[in-house]
Amino acid sequence: MKNIKILTAILLLFSTALTVSSCKKERDNDFRLSNQDFIDRASSSNTFEIAAGNLAIIKGVSADVKAYGQHMVNDHTTVGAEMVALASHKGWSVPINLQPKELANLDSLNSATGAAFDALFAKKMVVSHQEAVDLFETASKANGVPDLELRAFAAVKLPALRTHLQEAIALDAQMP
Repeated sequence: MKNIKILTAILLLFSTALTVSSCKKERDNDFRLSNQDFIDRASSSNTFEIAAGNLAIIKGVSADVKAYGQHMVNDHTTVGAEMVALASHKGWSVPINLQPKELANLDSLNSATGAAFDALFAKKMVVSHQEAVDLFETASKANGVPDLELRAFAAVKLPALRTHLQEAIALDAQMP
């Protein structure tokens, strides 16, 4: 009788553990992005902003393009360092390679020169920052990413990204 009670208690505990584990997996699947997917996409976007900013400093004709490029290098370098610190604390990897979309954008900027570079840079900054705002808005929502710290990181970075977007729109409007 005693063995039956112990066996029943063990089976009940095991059954409860399986149910809790199953529910957690279901909840993790309810998120729009995995933690690593957000890090991968955000890192590629951030690295592109830095690389494009460096190109603007070197190749830009307009003083405003050069200044915006420097602004991108400064701000996105800081964000990149913060992302690496958070990711390494959590055990996530931060890729250094650009995803295909950002790589193609950087290649097109590398090919442009003069005023055409300035105009293309401004357009790419608008599109890139709109995509970054969308990504960070998604990640910062309650169902965005599973990790609370990563969700908070995305939310904290949103105002600066929105400002960058507005600045890029203004820069683009100046282009001939």
